[in-house]
Amino acid sequence: MFHPTLKIKIYQEDLVFGPGLVILMEHILVTESMKDACGEMGMSYSKGWKIINRAEKELGYELLERRHGGKSGGKCMVTEKGKSLMKRYRQMEKETRDCLQKSFEKYFPEYQRIR
Repeated sequence: MFHPTLKIKIYQEDLVFGPGLVILMEHILVTESMKDACGEMGMSYSKGWKIINRAEKELGYELLERRHGGKSGGKCMVTEKGKSLMKRYRQMEKETRDCLQKSFEKYFPEYQRIR
């Protein structure tokens, strides 16, 4: 079936955050590990940190609480501000997707019946 898609990316001068950052943070929320989150996404560990560090710099606050390794290893936890960012991004994404679907149905009704 025909359907529209859209990726929401938030910029200042450069990209601050978008779906990649939010997905990475969702994985970190579950795994509490940058290494494991990056592995699940097929992303290099260094790229994961680059994405997080760039966003934190642009936003002016930490998205992750870092606990360095030791006997049981380190871990990362998403901060409350990070969780809020993720939640608001997903809400905006859903509202935008719903609006996009309505516009698609309005302007391209002939594609609604094609499967």
